[in-house]
Amino acid sequence: MLSRIVMDSTGSGSDYARGYEVYVSADGTNWGSAVASGTGSSAVITVDFPAQSARYIKVVQTGTASNWWSIHEIAVYK
Repeated sequence: MLSRIVMDSTGSGSDYARGYEVYVSADGTNWGSAVASGTGSSAVITVDFPAQSARYIKVVQTGTASNWWSIHEIAVYK
């Protein structure tokens, strides 16, 4: 069961996600609807969502900025 991810872009200045959607999947093929979405305002973004049984996580960038977006580390929590 998954219920939180933390996206950490520390060390890359302002390369954090301006907008994102989080999807989960049991098989890596069927993704369904986003379990969470939002906007980031700092290098560390915590995303909470209702507990999901999944093996795969997909983060889709939905926001824009004048530079690219990077994640140095992603942590997944129950």
